[in-house]
Amino acid sequence: MSELVSASGPLSKERRSGTAGILIVALVLATLLAIKWLWIRTSVFDAMSTDDVMRLVEVRDLINGQGWFDLWQYRLDPPGVLMHWSRIIDLPLAVSIVLLKPLIGMHDAESVTLFLWPLLLLAGAIALAVAIARQMSNGSVISQISAAVLAILAVPALVHFRPGAIDHHNAQIDLLLALILFTLQIDRSAIKAALAGLMAALSLAIGVETLPIITAISITVVGLFIWRGAAVGRQVAAFAIALAASSLALALALLPLPGLAAPVCDALGGPLLLLTIGGGVGLTLMVGIDRYRSTLRLRLITATGSAIALTGAFAWLFSGCLTSPYAQLDPLVVSLWLDKVQETVSLAAMLRIGPEEALGFYGFPLIALGVAVTALIRSNPSDRFRWVVGIAALVVSFAISVWEMRGAAEAAMVAAPIFAAGAAIAWPSLAVGRNLVLLAFAVSPATLAAMGPPMEPLIRLIFEPREMHVVPEASRCHGMSDVASLKELPKGRVMAPIDLGPAILAETNHEVFAAPYHRNNDGNLALLRLMLARPSLAHQMLSDRHVDYVVVCQTDPNRSIMERAPDGLEATLVRGETPEFLERIDAPAGNIVTWRLRK
Repeated sequence: MSELVSASGPLSKERRSGTAGILIVALVLATLLAIKWLWIRTSVFDAMSTDDVMRLVEVRDLINGQGWFDLWQYRLDPPGVLMHWSRIIDLPLAVSIVLLKPLIGMHDAESVTLFLWPLLLLAGAIALAVAIARQMSNGSVISQISAAVLAILAVPALVHFRPGAIDHHNAQIDLLLALILFTLQIDRSAIKAALAGLMAALSLAIGVETLPIITAISITVVGLFIWRGAAVGRQVAAFAIALAASSLALALALLPLPGLAAPVCDALGGPLLLLTIGGGVGLTLMVGIDRYRSTLRLRLITATGSAIALTGAFAWLFSGCLTSPYAQLDPLVVSLWLDKVQETVSLAAMLRIGPEEALGFYGFPLIALGVAVTALIRSNPSDRFRWVVGIAALVVSFAISVWEMRGAAEAAMVAAPIFAAGAAIAWPSLAVGRNLVLLAFAVSPATLAAMGPPMEPLIRLIFEPREMHVVPEASRCHGMSDVASLKELPKGRVMAPIDLGPAILAETNHEVFAAPYHRNNDGNLALLRLMLARPSLAHQMLSDRHVDYVVVCQTDPNRSIMERAPDGLEATLVRGETPEFLERIDAPAGNIVTWRLRK
């Protein structure tokens, strides 16, 4: 323990070289891992998720001249849907493609960008995990190695770093790790404090998914100021001013002026700016008041007053944001689409449908949390703020994953450096030799996930999971190659499965009605009602929407629709029956079947 504590000063040359070696090895492993992923798929374009494909559509629109502030997808549920994504991720992707296009052509420029962007972000995530472990363990090299191992084996997060992963989740994981890293040093550096505020604002400008975690970390900063007062006043003020100023600057750069006050709950707008700017201003005022009269009691009073004022203003101005984020969705869309989206599955649902997978998603963050609490108790008082920050981030990210599985990615990556540093602090003997690295391998998400299938018979005795119809990946319809046959058809309006919407937009010039986005409630509802309707009614619905083509995934139809409406249009088409108002289009054998509406 004394060795770890004494290392809190500048790292020795040997330790710096050891850290550099760790990062080089981590980058090599990340590259090999990414190449292996690329080989799994027929092409990087088919490795993309629906969100990745829609991001590519958005980037192409920007390159082709669509306005910076114009986030409408005009070919989705015509006359269009306003997307809730920001341009922050679009910009570097578009720049990369534009710079590479004259050298290797548009297709290869996109391919290289799709491969390199997630690889660079994976290397960044590993480097940040190593840096966090270094800060929390006072420079222990073995903790840094263990953190790199755990980050590389953080299976729930790795899906966001595969080739083709250009959605915003990987960037937000990196920004969250950077926020944690700078917040750990907030009591020692005003510059690091300001960088922490900037990282928080950047992450929120990309998407609001990380708001609960950022709120928890911000509360730890407020708690630090309440406890230590003037000793950290300058640093806390730097964090607050940076958060407020960068939030405003990003809003001005990303939104048209009317959008600054827009009451949108799922993207940057009035509600989020109220929290970030209002919170930053409130914390700055607390620091200013403390300069004139510094007492613990007064800091508690001003913190309580600021919190009441901020939450009261939010509830008064934007009460709609206090409801479920999916409250505006039609119940039919929720039951037939949203409830079946994998990333929205809760822990309770996972225990019903696939309990053997739960250990890989939830086991390691829980272990890391126990280790972090132990380290908090055994650490020096001067180091305890670091552990409070780490525990707060881990608890909230784990809680999100219990509600929706999408939070498991952040939880796994945040847990990696926390476990590596915590084990070395809690049990100093692990900080020597390779025992900690071996322990990291043993408790990693990859190892725990591998334990699930062998334990399945025992797990099923406990949970009695519901039998599921499992469709092979090759039979699912969501990739760009699945819709290649549609490129040959004259431009028209397409009613196709929800998950095929982004691919059709990316691969063809058609318009589509359905796509997997909560803002597209109208288009998704139109598709679901159509597929549930009897053919006679379906004909009228198609005519009313001026639909030209109907597409069904023959290899993986929506069984919930077919069970609910065995005489509906989807069930009729899957049985091979063609109503008189449709004409089947001959196409190469594939997963989809297409019909043309007879005029």
